[in-house]
Amino acid sequence: MRVLAFALSVLVASPAGALLHADAGAETGTGFLDVSSDPPAKILIDDTDTGKVTPQPHLELKVGHHKLTLVRLDGGHNRSLGFTIAAGQTRKFTLHLAQ
Repeated sequence: MRVLAFALSVLVASPAGALLHADAGAETGTGFLDVSSDPPAKILIDDTDTGKVTPQPHLELKVGHHKLTLVRLDGGHNRSLGFTIAAGQTRKFTLHLAQ
């Protein structure tokens, strides 16, 4: 008896109707956050310090609703906002933080 091995590629239809390969995050229930700020700030997700500072590209997060908090490094006002991550998608934020 022979066993045939094959690879399955996940395809996603784009809004224009073309087929595209899905990001790896679509298969794992994760998506991505790209965040930058002026001035630079510490990044907290769901009230947990990520240990990262803006700008931060391609931060992997579980699918669902999250809270982003940016803590200014110079002691100015913090900024929080809610957002949703979709599987295999990237959310992008550029925030200008008040003094």
